[in-house]
Amino acid sequence: MLLSAVVLCFLFLEVSAQNPSMEGFISIDCGIGMGRKYTDTDDGISYVADEPYASTGVNSRVSPETNLTTWKSYYTTLRSFPEGARNCYTLGPVKAGSKYRVKGEFLYGNYDGLGRPPTFDLYLGVNLWKTMEYKEYQRAEMVFLARGESVQVCLVNTGGGVPFVSQLDLRPVAGSVYTQVETSLALLVNWDRKNFGATEQIRFPQDSYDRGWYPWIGGTPISNNNAVSPVSNFKYVAPPVVLQTAATRSSVSENFEIITSGTPDESTVFVMYFAELLQLPVKGIREFNIYTGDKLLIGPIRPSYLQETVVYWDSPALTGGLTFSLRATTNSTHPPLINALETLVLRPLPLLPTNKSEVVHNLSVEAMQGLKTFYSVNKNWQGDPCLPQKLIWEGVGCILDSSNYSRISTLNLSQGSLSGQIPSFIANLTSLTSLDMSYNNITGEIPSFLVLLPALKFLNLEGNNLTGDIPQALLSRSRKGELELRVSNNPILCSRVNLCDVTTEVAKAKKKKFIVPVVVAGSAAVLLFLVILLIVCTFNRRNTKKKKNVAEVAEVAEGTLERMEPRENPPTSLSNNENVFHSQSHLFSLSDIKNITNNFQRSIGRGAFGIVYYGLLRDGIQVAVKVPSQISAHGVRQFRAEAKLLTRVHHKHLVSLLGYCKENLALVYEFVALGSLSDHLSGNSTDGNFLSWGSRLRIALEAAQGLDYLHNGCKLPVLHRDVKTSNILLNESFEAKLADFGLSRSFQQNDGNTHLSTVLAGTPGYMDPECFQTNRINTKSDVYSFGVVMLELITGKPPITFNGNRTHITQEVQAKLERGDIASIVDQRLQGQYNVNLAWKFIEISLACTSVYSRNRPPINDVVMQLKECQALERSRETSSGVGSDSIYFTPHSVKNISPGPR
Repeated sequence: MLLSAVVLCFLFLEVSAQNPSMEGFISIDCGIGMGRKYTDTDDGISYVADEPYASTGVNSRVSPETNLTTWKSYYTTLRSFPEGARNCYTLGPVKAGSKYRVKGEFLYGNYDGLGRPPTFDLYLGVNLWKTMEYKEYQRAEMVFLARGESVQVCLVNTGGGVPFVSQLDLRPVAGSVYTQVETSLALLVNWDRKNFGATEQIRFPQDSYDRGWYPWIGGTPISNNNAVSPVSNFKYVAPPVVLQTAATRSSVSENFEIITSGTPDESTVFVMYFAELLQLPVKGIREFNIYTGDKLLIGPIRPSYLQETVVYWDSPALTGGLTFSLRATTNSTHPPLINALETLVLRPLPLLPTNKSEVVHNLSVEAMQGLKTFYSVNKNWQGDPCLPQKLIWEGVGCILDSSNYSRISTLNLSQGSLSGQIPSFIANLTSLTSLDMSYNNITGEIPSFLVLLPALKFLNLEGNNLTGDIPQALLSRSRKGELELRVSNNPILCSRVNLCDVTTEVAKAKKKKFIVPVVVAGSAAVLLFLVILLIVCTFNRRNTKKKKNVAEVAEVAEGTLERMEPRENPPTSLSNNENVFHSQSHLFSLSDIKNITNNFQRSIGRGAFGIVYYGLLRDGIQVAVKVPSQISAHGVRQFRAEAKLLTRVHHKHLVSLLGYCKENLALVYEFVALGSLSDHLSGNSTDGNFLSWGSRLRIALEAAQGLDYLHNGCKLPVLHRDVKTSNILLNESFEAKLADFGLSRSFQQNDGNTHLSTVLAGTPGYMDPECFQTNRINTKSDVYSFGVVMLELITGKPPITFNGNRTHITQEVQAKLERGDIASIVDQRLQGQYNVNLAWKFIEISLACTSVYSRNRPPINDVVMQLKECQALERSRETSSGVGSDSIYFTPHSVKNISPGPR
């Protein structure tokens, strides 16, 4: 016997058939779409979408040309990660110290149309698992010991293309199996798990661990339906059905050659399973030795009838890529036989994750993930915050503790647009020496739990909106010079404490040296300011007799609070030269309105509220003037609602209100030159072209951003209640602007009440079907309407068609989607000039928004995120195909590039 090989021909135990359980199974079909799930008819395993496990990535489908007829359903979709260096799945919960098998499958299928599979790195937690290299299909599998309550599988972009994954699963493994797996070691499973003599793959439920045993084609197959007695309580286990087939040779003189995978630099474990399946004659003998080349490894081996024999090499292990030769001995009357072969690579896991109290868990209660969720941190914070070193999180600094674990030592969240209070879980970062949260919109009091950070030397909270008192313990540490504390530019906090400019005794001492020049310079500055103020006031009294205008208007644009710069030439009325931008709202007289519209000469639109006229201010600014067709209580209510709402909402993707007229209930808007989205989709626009695929994606995103502002950017959420294509307007740059707020309502979300009881209003085809049963609306009602808008953008068809039957667009699209007939769904006028995978993604988002029940619809901010992913992929596709990203329209057989201008 050589190389410590072990032949086990004893301790046989008659056992009953396996009774597999799916307890603890996690099975993810990557890319199938939010909320979807199904049960595989072959193995009974339930597959779910990846949204609960991954927060980034884009769903796609493989090319229709990919042959999937004999493969699993999960090969038809995948999730790719075009943004960020590292993107992770968080799988769990798992039990620390328990053993698990994790597997990923990767079928490229030309999903991106590039015809070039990418290369990227795959990580298990902080350790490199495998490099996925330029292949159409790859599989990665590992048996490991869990270190925490979850495990992360991360895909890392190494510059060789966009990482992707088709399927992931996690399976618990008994502690008695694969005993060499420990905290610092794992077993990588190569493709070589061979099932000799079989004709099809064996997996769950035949294998309770859901391992894949793949048929080996060659030799003479033999089989026996009787149970084979396995070795009891052994670390290498093959399922009973695998042991019931084998392969042999046709003559005793013929050697059995087996070529294995692997490389010479890999420490490889080989496990061979043998069982005699034939009743040999009384004097019959099957006996053989195992060689590599001419070197004898082990022998002789004489398998017993229906009893398992296991031969393995793992201490020391062999190197990979060997060719084994099974050769009959001179005593043998029958050729060699083998039932199964398992090839494993022993892989060290040298890197330890960030200290357990600071590691990212999927429960969102640990410190860093908690911060990311609590503040909606707009950074690519994926995987472990500290490891590997090249992928350390932005703004994070780490050190190694005495146990060789990484711990977070510095955290810089300065100027990160954070809002809300300081969360308590920061106190879990006990190794933190520096915390910088300056120049955000952090509110509330400075919490006393910051004192629980024993190593903290620097705390910067400048430029926020903190209130209350500074904890005495922090003040004491600051005065002793143990902590550099910065709290200036917190107006309310600074009005209560004398610590805004100087926070330590050391700083006070330094300031004394400069107190005289500072006082002198300060006095001169104050005197100069008073002189200038006097001159300005005198000039204003001589030249201005009217009310002072407000030059700044609060505007929220794409989630960031900004200040709108005053116009160089503000619009003026025709009756006088007065600036019409009055405080809060802008009042026009009836005479002004008549002059602006040239006595209502040109009508440019008509709605339920009234007629819209084209207008021109004196300095040439174009406007749209909405005038009610008849005065009614309903019309007055809509007028007042729209006027009141638009004086307080400002966003680049909402139509701006410039003023109003009380005498005739007229509203004066900015002029949106290219009309409504409905006109362009129906072919009623002023030109004969129609919107390209890329411009449809962009318009959907911009309209969604406007709606997101109404739902999440206003102090009180605003329900639009009439989202439709005729209320989405396009300006000269083809930017989308949401319009017509006559039915809009604000509502207060108190005591968990997120609905508004109201009389039904809106447009047939766009109205939330759930509202007809409850008479209640919420933000998901607008999401439903927007989902219909997206389906119109995709199909070019109206919400309801009358072709013998009254068919809603959602029913038609869903029916075609179930048949996989994308080509008949997408607007035929596009003539195939779109990416099929993006079309799938766009349709899936739309159908999720139009779910019958509001609880199944995504919030609008999630829709915005997914549409941004679609647009990023479309831009990447346009760049690679040479089509300009500024293509707004296209005509058949050509692309017309029209620059949308600056934004």
